[in-house]
Amino acid sequence: MSRGSALETLGETMRHLRSAHGATLTAAATAAGISKGHLSNVERGRDAPSWDLIAFYEEAYSGDGQLWSTYVEVVAAPRRHTPPQLGDQQKYPIAGDEATFVADVSIPDGTVMSPGQRFEKVWRLRNTGTVPWVGRYLRRLGAPGGLGIPSSPVQVSIADTMPGETVDISVSLKAHILPGTAEVHWKMVDRDGYEFFPDRYYQGIFMTIVVAAGNSPVGA
Repeated sequence: MSRGSALETLGETMRHLRSAHGATLTAAATAAGISKGHLSNVERGRDAPSWDLIAFYEEAYSGDGQLWSTYVEVVAAPRRHTPPQLGDQQKYPIAGDEATFVADVSIPDGTVMSPGQRFEKVWRLRNTGTVPWVGRYLRRLGAPGGLGIPSSPVQVSIADTMPGETVDISVSLKAHILPGTAEVHWKMVDRDGYEFFPDRYYQGIFMTIVVAAGNSPVGA
């Protein structure tokens, strides 16, 4: 499916969810804090929606994760550089660039949570290469929300980290609603979403939580 066709499908699904809840385009635009014209273009597949707009539609109109998969694949998916053309050099991977996982600072894998519980996940990485990390981000792989998966921002910034230094990367999340286990993966990218390690660390860094109905929140 082309990007244009996918945007049309995404917009059509958004329009269907909104209409099913009896919300007018004007009301939806006002509630989302955007112009009616822009929202109309989004629902017609002419403009790409923001992460915040998709999150609003998912929550306000009971999307149940219908919008996230298309959105991430078309708009927010991490990208790999195409093979270099004649005379060009491929940007990534960067020679001497290395990353090593150090620790789960918070929320160890397998932590049991209550449905919808909000939490802060922190990973610690070390720059074990010779390349300074400047202008980097941690980007989530796959849909950033849904009934069976924790919700979070698409990406968060990584503080500048010199070779030999460690950095703590924090992400705000909300546990999924349905009971069960969920695993979320993240990769290091630049501001355009291109992976710094396209040929290594296939799974990136990840976290696993378990949602149990009736469970007391962590620390309660």
